[in-house]
Amino acid sequence: MTMDKMSIKTYPKNDVVIKVKNLNVWTPEEKSWWRRKSSKPSVVVLDNVSVCMKTGEFVAVIGPSGAGKTTFLMSMAGKCTLPNSGIIKVNGKNIKDAQGLVDIVPQFDVFMDSLSVEEHLIFMTEMKLGSVSKPSNKEMLKSLIHEFKLETLSHSPVSSLSGGERRLLSLATSLLSNPQILICDEPTTGLDSYNAALVVGVLKALSMSGKIVICSVHQPSSDLFKDFNSISLMAEGKLLFHGTQEDCKKKFERLNLRCPQNYNPAEFYIKAVCMDLGNKNYGLENNCVPDEDETGSVATQQDLHGTQRNWFRQVQLLLWRSSLAFKGNIKNYFFQLFLNTIISSLIINTCYIGISGTTQKGVQDFRGFLWLICSEVSFSVSYCALYAFESDLTLFKREVGIYKASSFYVSRFLSLVPRCIIWPIVFVTIATLAVDLPNHLLTAVKFTISLIAMAVASTAYGLGMGALFISTGMMGDVMPCADLPLFLMSGAFLRISSLPIWLYPLKFFSHFYYGLDALSNLYWRQIDWIECSSNTTSICLNNGEAVLLENGYSSNFILEDSTGLLFVTIIWSLLGFYGLKREENKGYAY
Repeated sequence: MTMDKMSIKTYPKNDVVIKVKNLNVWTPEEKSWWRRKSSKPSVVVLDNVSVCMKTGEFVAVIGPSGAGKTTFLMSMAGKCTLPNSGIIKVNGKNIKDAQGLVDIVPQFDVFMDSLSVEEHLIFMTEMKLGSVSKPSNKEMLKSLIHEFKLETLSHSPVSSLSGGERRLLSLATSLLSNPQILICDEPTTGLDSYNAALVVGVLKALSMSGKIVICSVHQPSSDLFKDFNSISLMAEGKLLFHGTQEDCKKKFERLNLRCPQNYNPAEFYIKAVCMDLGNKNYGLENNCVPDEDETGSVATQQDLHGTQRNWFRQVQLLLWRSSLAFKGNIKNYFFQLFLNTIISSLIINTCYIGISGTTQKGVQDFRGFLWLICSEVSFSVSYCALYAFESDLTLFKREVGIYKASSFYVSRFLSLVPRCIIWPIVFVTIATLAVDLPNHLLTAVKFTISLIAMAVASTAYGLGMGALFISTGMMGDVMPCADLPLFLMSGAFLRISSLPIWLYPLKFFSHFYYGLDALSNLYWRQIDWIECSSNTTSICLNNGEAVLLENGYSSNFILEDSTGLLFVTIIWSLLGFYGLKREENKGYAY
């Protein structure tokens, strides 16, 4: 397999590209808030690691479990979020300022599985490089699909790919921006010997094309291990050796440690370290350049192809990807529509058939009817929104830096807006068929508009709750607790005017209140007369105004409810964005 079309440029063999000096990484100390004593002490993960890696190196990072291999790789990729000290430079640049030069292929592949291979690569090309219609980008995409033998899989959904094919797709995705350094965490994990050899062969070809390829490998076979031209041996957070395979062999032989013939060298080195021989003076033979030399071959801007699209284009592309995922799950969507909306509205239609608000008995019936259509729409859309981020959280954290958290949040919100329109239309159409509405068609249209506005606010509420508690997995437990005070504020169960003064402001945060207030006003203001029985001892509500007054609903409902729903939407959207941003700040999902 050739990689000439994807190579950045040919560097002199001994150019130093990545340099790590005195790198220390540790876990923060954790303390219980109710006591001063530490509940979890700080642990050193990487201990004073220094190394230089040069153009064309194909590095195998080996060592026992817990040696710090993954943290070492993530640090070199600039994605480690643990406390750290030391210097990591790529071509003389700090790693944080050289993100386009380095890319990472994680141990576990995460994709939007309902997309096809071609759709996934087009999306990533658009996000990373720019328009896929641009000749250079189109050529890059075509070259990657050809080099990784993905032509026959172009229209296959990602979910149907084998482990080896997913790994090749992950490699192709990482190479879109043509990084100079490719870091792979356990690239052969879960693969059979054929696919493992295929992936390692691709990585070796990349290193020969002028890139540095660094891989952590767990117990590689002898056949795979011999393909690597450099070894980094780690144990207990220390880098014990970095150099060529021949240098490593000689170093161990000088310590009177000789690998038996026909024995896997990688297993021998790891076994030697595990036997506590790491305390011997292995030395750090990393062929590092002198400290004062920080230059190396600096890649120019022309060597890189990465870019970040503007915010609106990011939203558009994310919406496009969501629409593709929707097409793949359209049967599930219609099942939800049938189950959550059609059946529920038919039940309500049947139970409230023929009711009218022009009798005293009908007043209570219609109050219940309005509350049910309001609550059913609100609960159905808010609980769908509640889990909107859960399935894509790992994907989002893997794609940190490709697009902004705000564009991801807005695109996810907009992708749920069609549900906010379709659900109320279907619900009102069916539920009001057998109900006595004044100016039936016009009133039903007004009901629908009000419910759409409430559904948008409910979606913001669901997304906000989901984003705030997504990392705890407690969204489904916390949201019902928040629902209770909010729907008590609706006026369906107690009079708003009877609330204690300290609780009264809570109604302004209740989308249930604004939704039911709008529906109640739209209906009861059209009821001029309500029949009163001559022999009743209870208070008689003789018109719709009296019903509204008793419940404590507003008189200027159009302005108050529209402003209130907008306020609720903005508040919960800001809280949801804060929750999503908090997850983004936790860093890359290994």
